[in-house]
Amino acid sequence: MNNKKGFELSATVIVLLIITIIIFTSSLFFVKKFFTEAEELKTEIERSTQEQIESLLRSGNVVAIPLNKKTIKRGNDEIFGLGIRNVGADKKFWVSTSFYKAFGIDGKTPIPANKWYIDENWLLYFEGPYNLRSNELKLVPVSIKVGNAADYNVPTQAGTYVFNVCVFTGDSYMDCDLEQFTQSGAGFPEELYSQKAYQILVEVPA
Repeated sequence: MNNKKGFELSATVIVLLIITIIIFTSSLFFVKKFFTEAEELKTEIERSTQEQIESLLRSGNVVAIPLNKKTIKRGNDEIFGLGIRNVGADKKFWVSTSFYKAFGIDGKTPIPANKWYIDENWLLYFEGPYNLRSNELKLVPVSIKVGNAADYNVPTQAGTYVFNVCVFTGDSYMDCDLEQFTQSGAGFPEELYSQKAYQILVEVPA
C-alpha cells in the first residue's frame, strides 16, 4: 500500500513538473517575442524619425514626438517615435501611454470605445525603466494597430482616437491618467517629467 502511495505521489510530482516546464517555456517565448518586436519597432523608427527627434531634443525639448498625428486604416499599424532627454542627474524614466477618448469625423461627437480594450489590443511599447545618464537621449517606439473593434463586439468607427502619453521619473511605473490627476485636486504628480502630458492622434478613415 505504501509503495502505491509513493508511486502516485511521484506521478503527481512529474505531472506538475511537466506543467511548470511548459508554462515557463511559454513565458520565455512570449518575452522573447515581445522584445524582438520592440527591437524591430525601434529599428523602423530610427530609419524615419530619429534625426527629427534628436534635433528637437538638442534644441531644448526634454520630450519630443515630432509626428503625433497619423491616419491608420483598420487592421493596419503605425509607429510613433517618442524621444526623451535627461536633464540633470542620472535617473530612471518610465513611459505610459493609454487611450483617452474618441470622437467622430465631425470632430466633436463622442463615439464608443473602451479604454481597457484598446490599451490591451491596439498598443505595443516598452514601459521601462529606461536608465539615462545626464544629457543622454532615448528613443522609444510606440506602435498602434487599429483593430476592427474598439470594445467587445463594438466595431471601430471612423473618427479620431486620442492617446495620452506621459513620461515619469522615479522607481516605479505610474498610469497616465489625466482625469485622476485633475479630479484629485493635487494636479500633476512631481514624477511627471517636465510637468506636461502629450498626445498621439490616430485618424481612422471611413
